[in-house]
Amino acid sequence: MIRVTAHAKVNLFLEITGKRPDGYHTLSTVFQTISLGDQLTFAPAAELSLSCSDPELPADERNIAMRAAMRLREALKEPRGAKIHLEKKVPIGAGLGGGSSDAAAVLRRMLTLWGRRIGGPAMQRLAVDLGADVPFFLKGGICAATGIGEILKPLKPLPKNWLVLVYPGFGVSTQEAYAKVRLPFAVPHKVPSLAALASRGLALSRVQAGEGGGEGPLFNRFEELVFPDHPELPRLKQELLDAGAAAALMSGSGSSIFGVAASRAQGEKILNRMKKRYFQSWLVHTIPAISVNL
Repeated sequence: MIRVTAHAKVNLFLEITGKRPDGYHTLSTVFQTISLGDQLTFAPAAELSLSCSDPELPADERNIAMRAAMRLREALKEPRGAKIHLEKKVPIGAGLGGGSSDAAAVLRRMLTLWGRRIGGPAMQRLAVDLGADVPFFLKGGICAATGIGEILKPLKPLPKNWLVLVYPGFGVSTQEAYAKVRLPFAVPHKVPSLAALASRGLALSRVQAGEGGGEGPLFNRFEELVFPDHPELPRLKQELLDAGAAAALMSGSGSSIFGVAASRAQGEKILNRMKKRYFQSWLVHTIPAISVNL
């Protein structure tokens, strides 16, 4: 049996840069994996099956983890199956990429279970077909991304940063968030040089406090699109700042918001305060890249 954590992500920066003829929007974003994640187990079996701790999630091809397994088996012409169990920890519709991370974990670990290999370009095609965020989760760590999120540039890891992550109790539809996009924006934002920040060993809390040499890196265009319909979210962001976070930002198209703590001890203090109102709150930290052998 194989056990693995499918780590969630936050976006340290997210700007919408355009729209393709096929309707997909293009982005400039910075992904960062965090310690919160779903747990998956894989066991050999004659047939392919998925079970899930959340009864509201489908266990058939409507679940992206199951689709990943089915498409990989088809691509490899693999006759064997597997018994997959998903212990869901990452909230759904939270902007944390939980489903995409599950799919990437399935693509990686099914190869291990079956003792198979696949070329990098073929794996990339499988990942993109499953979802725009899936290629990132094959790498993990911190990556700048363009295109629809699939063109990745790994960055030098930042030092460990502690984040207080809060899920407000409801999700935000990515499709509805994108429907509010009206291009071009009056003041487009360019991705900051996080690679330079990493090389200087700066924590995000110090950068946001003005020690990074210029504008802080945290920005998310979706805030101005999503906040008007969900006034709870700007209030949550302000609560994190009032609790002592050096900066706070919504992840992806929402609804989770994270606050940057200067240390683990400060993060625990912020978390204790946030838990009084928000049951689903976590103290998490950034994690480095995932080693992948295809």
